[in-house]
Amino acid sequence: MLPTVARTAEEVLKLVPDELRSASYALGASQARTTFRVVLPTIASGLVTSAILGIARVAGETAPLILTASYFVATSTNLNEPIASLPIYIFSSLGLGDANATTRAWGGSLVLLIVVFVLFALARTLSTRLTRK
Repeated sequence: MLPTVARTAEEVLKLVPDELRSASYALGASQARTTFRVVLPTIASGLVTSAILGIARVAGETAPLILTASYFVATSTNLNEPIASLPIYIFSSLGLGDANATTRAWGGSLVLLIVVFVLFALARTLSTRLTRK
């Protein structure tokens, strides 16, 4: 997630016109003041969007999680105990071959799809609202 967000933030920073920075410096603002008063408000929507899209991407990344991480399959209602992540739960439920397990896997897939959709919608909404300001 971090490389994606960092790369997107770098691209958003490149989109800030040099004229804005130059105008701020011409008015006597320091580099820090220019950064906090001119640059960050200009790129706020891009930064928020990149962070939310990075989180949504991590939520949907299944293959790296399954192939590289040792996973815990147990289900628990206690928040202090380890539980399976949603992609692992879907993967392990499909491996059981039981009709009920397959139904649970489809339900988990729907929940994962809804979570990612909500995060994308949130990113779009925040991007639109922050761009207007």
